[in-house]
Amino acid sequence: MVHRGGQSSSEEKECITIKGRLEFPDIVAKAKIFYTMRLFREAVERTFILLKKGLKDREAVKKVTRYMNNAHYSYSALQRAKMYVIQNKLRLRKPQLYSIGKACEKGNRNIRLVSKDTVLIKMPHADGRHEWVECKVKFGKKHLPIIEELINAEFPYSVAVTLNNSKFYLHVAVPLEIVAKYDHHPKVSERSGYIAGFDLNSDRINMVIINEHGEIIDIKNKHFPEITQHGYSTNKTRDSVLKALSELIDYAIHHKVRYFTFEKLDNIKHKKTRNKNANRKISRFPYRTLLTHAKIMVKKRNGVFATVSPAYTSIDAIPLSRKLGLDIHTTSAYLLALRYLNL
Repeated sequence: MVHRGGQSSSEEKECITIKGRLEFPDIVAKAKIFYTMRLFREAVERTFILLKKGLKDREAVKKVTRYMNNAHYSYSALQRAKMYVIQNKLRLRKPQLYSIGKACEKGNRNIRLVSKDTVLIKMPHADGRHEWVECKVKFGKKHLPIIEELINAEFPYSVAVTLNNSKFYLHVAVPLEIVAKYDHHPKVSERSGYIAGFDLNSDRINMVIINEHGEIIDIKNKHFPEITQHGYSTNKTRDSVLKALSELIDYAIHHKVRYFTFEKLDNIKHKKTRNKNANRKISRFPYRTLLTHAKIMVKKRNGVFATVSPAYTSIDAIPLSRKLGLDIHTTSAYLLALRYLNL
C-alpha cells in the first residue's frame, strides 16, 4: 500500500481559471464597471491596512462596506487582502473586481453568468439601490460546454474582472471536476499504483517511475535545447517546457502511474546549467507556474499530485548515481519518488 506522507490536503474545491473577453454594450456601461473596479482596488488596499493594524476580519469588512456599499464585495476584498498579508506586500497596479462564489445566489451574488455568452455585473450605489449591468463575454469554443454546465448545475464559482492592455477580461474559477469531464487526455486507472518522481531543471525534466517496493520500472527524460537558440522567445520557452511536462505525464499514465511527486515549492531553486542563455530564459519562467500546471495536468488525468522535500537529494544523488549508473538529475527524480514512499 502506498504511503502518502508527502501529500498535502485541502478541504476547498480545486479550481481552474477560464478566461473570456468582456465586451460592453456602450461607453456608459464600460465607465461604470471601470469605476467599480477602482473602488474595489481601493477596498483591498484599505482592508490590507486594517488587517496589518490587527483588526478582526468581521470589523474590517464592516468598515470597508461603508466605503464599498456592498457587503459581499467587501468580503471578497477581505479575501484578496489576506492573500497579500501572507505575502507581506501589497501590489495592486491596476483596477480589478472580484466576487467570491455563492451557491445560494445562483453561483455568484455580484458577478453572475446567465448564459455562456452573457454576464451580469452588480454596480453598488450609496442609496442601496444596486444596479445590474449586462455585458457580453467571449470564451474559447472548447470552454463553452464547461461554462454551460457550470451555470446549469448552479455551482458556486468565483469571478474576477481584470484589465490588460486596455482590454477587459472575465476570469471564472471552475471546479476541476467539471473541467476534467471535458478533458480528452488519457486517464489513469484507480488500480494503478506506480509512483513517478520529477526533477525540474533549466534545460530538461527528468522522470523516474518506481513500484511500491521502490524498484525502478522506467526512466524517461525530456530535453528542450531549443530554448538556447538565438531569438527564441520567453513565451516559446514556456510552451516548450509545458509541452515536455505534459508528454511525460501522459507517458507515465500510459505506464500505470497514479502518484506524481515533485519538489516542494519552497525548496525549489533555479538549477544552473553550463548554458548561460538557457539559465537566463528559465529564470524568467516561475517554478510556481510550472508546479501549478503540473498539478492541473495530473488532476485532469485522475492522478494524485504530491510534493515532498528535496532536502539533501543533490548530496545523496552523487554516490547513488555512480552505483546505479544514472546521471545526477535522474537519480534525484528517483529519490523524490522514494521519499513519497517514506523509504
